[in-house]
Amino acid sequence: MTDHVFYTLITFTAAALLAYIVLWSGLQTFNANPTKRFLRIWVKLILYYAAYTMPVWMLLLSLSWWQDALPILASTPVVLAALLAMGLYFYTVIVQPNRLRLEQHSVDLNLSTPLTIAVLADLRIGLYSGKPRHIRKLVTTLNALSADAVLITGDWLYYPSADLVGQLMLFKGINKPVYTVMSTSDLRYQSINTTKQGQPLLEDTLASAFDVLDISYIGQQCTSLPLKCAPTANDRSMAKPSILQKNDQNLVSQQRVNDRQMVALLCGWQATPKQVAGVEPLHIDNKAVLSEQMAHATKPVIILASRFDSINHLPKTSQPRPLLITGAAKATQRNIHLAQKQKDIQRHNKRSTLLNNNRMSKQRGLYQYSSAQIFVSSGIGTRGLPFRLYRPTIDVLTIR
Repeated sequence: MTDHVFYTLITFTAAALLAYIVLWSGLQTFNANPTKRFLRIWVKLILYYAAYTMPVWMLLLSLSWWQDALPILASTPVVLAALLAMGLYFYTVIVQPNRLRLEQHSVDLNLSTPLTIAVLADLRIGLYSGKPRHIRKLVTTLNALSADAVLITGDWLYYPSADLVGQLMLFKGINKPVYTVMSTSDLRYQSINTTKQGQPLLEDTLASAFDVLDISYIGQQCTSLPLKCAPTANDRSMAKPSILQKNDQNLVSQQRVNDRQMVALLCGWQATPKQVAGVEPLHIDNKAVLSEQMAHATKPVIILASRFDSINHLPKTSQPRPLLITGAAKATQRNIHLAQKQKDIQRHNKRSTLLNNNRMSKQRGLYQYSSAQIFVSSGIGTRGLPFRLYRPTIDVLTIR
């Protein structure tokens, strides 16, 4: 009698857990800008929220094995293997994304004054990443750094909620100047942000969110970096340098004024509107004008990009070997791997050679190329399946 009651209790508990996962994932899917991908997002969220219930499943499995409630669990190796798989699933989905770490790097760019910047890549705010606890920890860590600026390489969104500004509002607490570009996926979210009736799926666009959050969007533009010390949150908006755009009539004179206090020239390099069908220009300037600004720069050039299509397409500058800072997107990985095969590019620090050559490892870190130095940031967020094998990383670059 006792065994029957115990078996019934476990069965109803398991059914309740499954119902909770399926229903809650369905409700969250409506809030994730699903467009035509409802079923795909729903399945991903089921896998994600199922990880939170793994401790309960492990407890039920252990009790069932101990009470011999299920004959199939009579084998001890089977039970141990199942418990190990559940524990690993819980760790990679829930624990690993919260293990934020800092990684220090040193770059030689011949600056007149050393510059320290924090680099974030692949935030992927939406489906899995960008929960309030994630952003709070990220902001607290950034504020504790003695960095001059924060650079974000794009890939902000991954099926964000309808209230985009509300989801990103915690970024307003960063006490340092923040500069960013958009990736092609970010630009696509601008184009799919309407229903068939022309109504917006998101209450705000990413571009408008940057204005609210005091984040300097430098897509296809250049700005000076006269950063001697990091301003506080109160005067951060007042410390923004002016952006050099192609329609400025006094571009040359303005650049000369900025050169007096400029440490480096920071330029945004991202996808053009032609690469993303249906996307409005978003005030993106012509790349030829941007290349001309970098070619006539009198200070070292730092290029911020979400990705680069080809190493040979990097803009030429009068300064020796500009620094390109980018995220570990698939296109970036593919181009680096191809350049390594052709021996056009080499890793600056060849630590852990076996890991770097592993197909499962990411091409990240500092690379040396004839026309530029390329730094690939590790990344923060998660996309695709909810698993994360690498710890989310803030790369801190000391540029001298």
